[in-house]
Formats: sequence, structure tokens, C-alpha cells
Amino acid sequence: MSAAQVQIVSPVDGRVYAERPVARDGDIWNAVTAAQEAQAEWRAASIDQRATACLALVDAMLAMRDDIVPELAWQMGRPVSSGAGELRGFEERSRHMIGIA
Repeated sequence: MSAAQVQIVSPVDGRVYAERPVARDGDIWNAVTAAQEAQAEWRAASIDQRATACLALVDAMLAMRDDIVPELAWQMGRPVSSGAGELRGFEERSRHMIGIA
């Protein structure tokens, strides 16, 4: 018997866009443990170190623009032409919040 699956149905055309296995208890426990360890490291980081990491994340997301824009369209049902605005808003809000930290 195969593992249970989660289906992501696109609002664009109602087809299954992606399918992933449901996480097992052990996988969830491992993820929570890893997250707790990462949070302890994050807590120990200075504000400058956190800002640098967050800015790198923003830059990485923007570098994936050509992949992210169509993904947003398929997952949200919004036109591809709206994708640039989504990323612009993400960038503006992110850089602002990082800056005021």
C-alpha cells in the first residue's frame, strides 16, 4: 500500500498541480527537532547577522523570479502579469522590516 498523498489542485484549471506524500510521525519529529536546533542558533546571532541572512534570502528569492512568477500563477490562479508586483511587494516589505530591525 502506498503512503497517503496530499494533492495541490490549481485554481487555474482544476488539475492536480503537485502531489506529495504525507509526512510520517518520525519525519515530523525530526523536522521539529531540527527547527528547535536552528532556532537556538538564530537566537544567538546578532541583529546584523540576522539582517545579512535575511537580505541574502530576499536576493535569492528575487534571483528565482523566472521560476517563482509562474508558480504563483498556477498556485494562486492569478495572471503571470501580476507576479512581478507580488515579488516587488515582497521585496519592499522585506527590506523595510529588515532595515527597521
